[in-house]
Amino acid sequence: MISQNTTQDDAADALGKAESTADDLFDSSKTEMKRKAAQAAGDASYAVNSIFSSIEDSTRRSPGCALLVAGLIGMCIGKHFYKKP
Repeated sequence: MISQNTTQDDAADALGKAESTADDLFDSSKTEMKRKAAQAAGDASYAVNSIFSSIEDSTRRSPGCALLVAGLIGMCIGKHFYKKP
């Protein structure tokens, strides 16, 4: 015959195992999300650095075009901020 204490002990053990498994599952998913977020941040950083590198290379090859683009951007910003009412 199964005693009350044995059943309670078995239930407590099962609950402990379930909690342990749930903790492992959530911890591994948190770790996985952190890893993927770090990887995405690294990829974004690489993309930004690549864009700036290509801009730097193109301005070294033809500085006149870079000055023209910078001037046009300055004019657009100036018109945007100094609109007449």
